[in-house]
Amino acid sequence: MKKTVIVLSGSLLVLTGCSKLKEKKNEAATSLIEKATEAISGQKMDALDVNHIEDNQAVVDIIVGDENLQDHFKKGFGSITATKETIAITIAGGENGEDNILIGFQGKDLTAERPIKGKMVKGENAGFTFSMTKVTDSGMDVQLSYEAWGEIVSLQKDKVVIKVKGKTGSSMDAESPDKWKSYEGTITLNYPVFQAVGSSKEDFTY
Repeated sequence: MKKTVIVLSGSLLVLTGCSKLKEKKNEAATSLIEKATEAISGQKMDALDVNHIEDNQAVVDIIVGDENLQDHFKKGFGSITATKETIAITIAGGENGEDNILIGFQGKDLTAERPIKGKMVKGENAGFTFSMTKVTDSGMDVQLSYEAWGEIVSLQKDKVVIKVKGKTGSSMDAESPDKWKSYEGTITLNYPVFQAVGSSKEDFTY
């Protein structure tokens, strides 16, 4: 969570100013984010590429039950934080970033896996987690996966493609499989904020 806050704060700084000042701010923001993340994690961080922050766009083509989530993420913003053992992916959508999709991949050494994939069976994490938060007229709707499968089809600095499939429900429905909704689809992250901690970005790309 702290890493996400740092990334978003740095991104807002980059979006202001004229073109010449923008380059200097990009460098300063990158340096600041690197130092802060290294202080929190205790690991060396690969430099963030903030030059394409304005091109950051998440395309969410996932059907949950009979609803496609595209409308909730028309202005989607994607970020990735990767270590050898975990890859955390966040997609923020809605008018003010209030809708979120959180994806996690875990393994002994994800830099050696091609493709990177995982699953969850009956609520037991076997290398993959998926959850969604949407703000509705009646409040906040949090959906957790109880059965899930995910795969990073391709992972490049300028484009990441992720396929997901599973069943989701509220926390109160954990013991009520009949209330779970099936979901399946593809997420495409264009120019996501991508940070690698303890490794270089190239260790993860394919």
